[in-house]
Amino acid sequence: MDDDFIDLGRLLRAVLRHKWGILGFAFAITLVSGLFVYSMEPVYSASASIVLESQQANVVNVEEIYTYDTYDYNYSQTQYEILKSRSLAERVVRRLQLHRHPHFAKDESDDSEESPWYAIDLKALLPAREKEPPIQYTQEELDEMAIQNLTGAIAGGLQISPVEYSYVVYLSYESTDPRLAAQIVNAIAEEFIASNLEIRLEGTLQATDWLDERLSILAQNLSASEQALQDFRDREGLVSVEGVTGLGGSELQILSQRLQEAQRARIEAENIKAEVQGLANASIEDLLTIPAVLQHQVIRDIKREQSSAERRVAELGKRYGSRHPKMIAAESDLKQANTDLAQEVRKVVSGISREYEIAQRNEQQLQADWEARKSEMQDFNRTEFRLQELQREVETNRQLYDIFFTRIKSVSETGGFEKPHARIVDRAMVPDWPVKPNKRLSITLAFILGAMLGCGIAVLLDTLDNTIKSPDDVSDKLNTPLLGFIPVQDLDGAGEFKQFWENPQGLYAEAIRTIRTGVVLSSLNNPAKVIVITSTVPGEGKSTTALNLGSAMGQMERTLVIGADLRRPSLAKKCNLEANHNGLSHFVAGTAPLEKCIEHLPSLNLDVMPAGIIPPNPLEMISSSRFIDALAELRDRYDRIVIDSAPVQAVSDALILSSYADAVIYVVKADATPATAVQKGIASILGSNEPLAGVVLNHFNAKRASGYRYGVGYDQYGDYYQAEEKS
Repeated sequence: MDDDFIDLGRLLRAVLRHKWGILGFAFAITLVSGLFVYSMEPVYSASASIVLESQQANVVNVEEIYTYDTYDYNYSQTQYEILKSRSLAERVVRRLQLHRHPHFAKDESDDSEESPWYAIDLKALLPAREKEPPIQYTQEELDEMAIQNLTGAIAGGLQISPVEYSYVVYLSYESTDPRLAAQIVNAIAEEFIASNLEIRLEGTLQATDWLDERLSILAQNLSASEQALQDFRDREGLVSVEGVTGLGGSELQILSQRLQEAQRARIEAENIKAEVQGLANASIEDLLTIPAVLQHQVIRDIKREQSSAERRVAELGKRYGSRHPKMIAAESDLKQANTDLAQEVRKVVSGISREYEIAQRNEQQLQADWEARKSEMQDFNRTEFRLQELQREVETNRQLYDIFFTRIKSVSETGGFEKPHARIVDRAMVPDWPVKPNKRLSITLAFILGAMLGCGIAVLLDTLDNTIKSPDDVSDKLNTPLLGFIPVQDLDGAGEFKQFWENPQGLYAEAIRTIRTGVVLSSLNNPAKVIVITSTVPGEGKSTTALNLGSAMGQMERTLVIGADLRRPSLAKKCNLEANHNGLSHFVAGTAPLEKCIEHLPSLNLDVMPAGIIPPNPLEMISSSRFIDALAELRDRYDRIVIDSAPVQAVSDALILSSYADAVIYVVKADATPATAVQKGIASILGSNEPLAGVVLNHFNAKRASGYRYGVGYDQYGDYYQAEEKS
């Protein structure tokens, strides 16, 4: 079973089981509460309502003077705390002169009365010492102390109840004097509005003074900043700097581009120079392989003339001979072209070094110009930055001066207008009926709480009660089969009840037959011939159960009941035999024959062997071989042998007898034996591997356990047999 499972049915049955005690406890609590409630002095509650204004005065746009935002949750909470503040309560106390009111004067006189008899003065137990003289207070000091004491009481007694989604707030105060309660609530609402107006008016005056002082300082700051700006212009000789920064930046950008172009030209000239210097002793043809020489404009022109002369010589060579005047003139032109080409190539090569030097000087000049212009721009930027800083300072001071000048004029014009931040909606009326104590509700709650407390006590008692109370407990707590339960019987004047043989059709007889049937059915294949009946402690009814079960079995078979409880024998008395009648101890000891140790009871339909004389050591007797032989002889003569054994918890006799038995019946008295003790007894029997047939729940009160399932079933079962018996 889950340990976290709560058996609600068991809790309900525990409550129903103690229902009369719970009701009695609840009525007692209700009675005490009623006496206390009716002795209390009635308390009256007065209530007023105010509304917080949603907007402040908005005259000539000066709402920023007061930063309260009534739409803000924090603003509402602030007003609630002001309503509950000590300062507001003190204003009410001083206005109404509550420290002189008879109501509070009566409370002080009650407090000054002598202490009750049960109050112990611990200082009186200390050793005597010189007493200090009492402090003498003036009347003003006494009044002030009384005011401070009442201030805390008024502030603590005020109740604030804001209405959700609105600006309405309810104020209430409770007092045994209804008229005083109404006066206090109305005074709190009025002082709340008046104090706010005073604070705001005082704030306006303070703001005006502060603005005047601040405006004077701002005027000085503005004048100083303007003078600093003018001094800087004069010192730097500045007239206007508008557009200068952009123009200087453009010039610097153009110089940067020209510098980059000069650097590229110098690099190209340097490369050509290096290539030419590598061919210093080369021929004209090798020099013409240099791209810079070949692409020179003069060289290109001469190359075209040379090509034209070569074509003319070739054409004339086909027509004329080498001595022809035209041929001679053409060859002369070709030779002159070659000579000019060689001269120009030499000139171009010699001019490459000069071009490199010119490109280098041009680059250096541009670099110097760029650096100089850059330095000038940096100096100018610093001057411009300082100028702008001074201008911003002047502009800021001028704006602040204008703002404060406008503000002080607005405050001066609107200083005499103050709109209340709250207004009273309903004033408090003198209450006619008290609100405390609510006698009907208090008595009802006292009854409910008393009933709940009684139910808790009942559940606690049921939880602490670990006895076997019902047939359900046998399976739940003992994990052992139930052979049957024996109902509690009504006793006569002599303390006796009708046994099985005296009322065969009664409830008790039917319960015994049920147990007999359970024993027979539990051992159909191997019938239990020797049956030992035991219990946990004495007084659980095992001897009576053994005798009645033997009588029930005697109706069908030859049965013998043996009183084997050799320490506290009771079977002889129950059978109306003498206490020293020959019995088991005589038969085992051999001092009497079997016929004299057995007594036949015709009314019970069985034979009985009482315990006989109590031996000095019963455990040794039932453990002896003579007892085993005697039991074997009895087995041959009887169909069933029922042995009344000693309790398990008291001695070990029952364990020894159980080892000889074919079945063991464990008797448990309902609502008497703790479950832990029964568990230990059953565990000792099972630990010895003894044949435990089951448990018999004796003295079961069906009416007391009417909340249990078996109880209800038993009542119906009993009603059926009673009806049959009457018919």
